[in-house]
Amino acid sequence: MWFRHLDYAPDTPVAELGPAALEALLERGDLRAWTPLLRAVAADPWSETAETVLRLCDANPMYGTSVLWQTWIASRRAAPDAGGRSLAETRAGTGLTQTQVAERMGIGQSDVSKLERRADLRLKTLQAYARALGAKLVIALRLPGEEAARPVVFGRRPGS
Repeated sequence: MWFRHLDYAPDTPVAELGPAALEALLERGDLRAWTPLLRAVAADPWSETAETVLRLCDANPMYGTSVLWQTWIASRRAAPDAGGRSLAETRAGTGLTQTQVAERMGIGQSDVSKLERRADLRLKTLQAYARALGAKLVIALRLPGEEAARPVVFGRRPGS
């Protein structure tokens, strides 16, 4: 791919493009050029790539393109298949076993098995599980009338 003043190999995955390259891609307004980006965001609308696109659209509105991308990402996030997966599927995707997660959490493998099947978890337990996977837990709320969920920040007072 060629971007102004940037040099990426033609087969560079979209997730490896920096913000400047993504901004150049968005500015092109060419559906053919957007196709790899559309596929990447459709596959995971919560990815860092999707977040970068949203930040770029907020920081540099582009003649209707920004609204198009913001609305499309919001619709992908609201879709029933928007990346929801079980804890076990998430763990398996990292390549970790229950035993490895248990060691990282300081609990037994059978406890990890039980927590992956539970429908009701304590927030602290879920945070510990996420840390064991090397992940960050993000909790979001979608208010009535809003198209996209917004992450909740715990322990921060309004205006701080």
